[in-house]
Amino acid sequence: MQNNALKLVLEMEQRKEREAAHEFGNARHQFTLQQRRLEGLSHYRQDYLNQANARAQQGLGSSTFGQYHAFVGKLDEGIGQQQKQLERIRSHVEQLKQKWMAQQQRRKAVEMLIQKREQETNQLRARQEQRTSDEFAMQGFLRRIREKS
Repeated sequence: MQNNALKLVLEMEQRKEREAAHEFGNARHQFTLQQRRLEGLSHYRQDYLNQANARAQQGLGSSTFGQYHAFVGKLDEGIGQQQKQLERIRSHVEQLKQKWMAQQQRRKAVEMLIQKREQETNQLRARQEQRTSDEFAMQGFLRRIREKS
């Protein structure tokens, strides 16, 4: 494969790597947002329970207690759903991380191939220059021998 073609492949792999990194970053950001949302729900639940306990010490009717209990149940349901959502996002983040790392490996492999080809080209060029230099020196040597004869 020509170096120009390899450089096009490298540009394509670099673009794919940037896209994979961007997707991974966005997913991590979403994970952080959802994690904060879960923490907020958990804190709200705890605050609500503290408030309910304070009111219960002052005396609550059974219907008010039932309402508190039902609301805490709804909060627990919401927290459970948020935990499931967070786990799905965590799994997605891990998949995108693996995709990004695999893309990095592909880019590095193309870079190494380009570097290897450039080294081979440089070695070939150096051998050709050495051959040319040797031939020129040999011709000069033969010319001097002929001139002496």
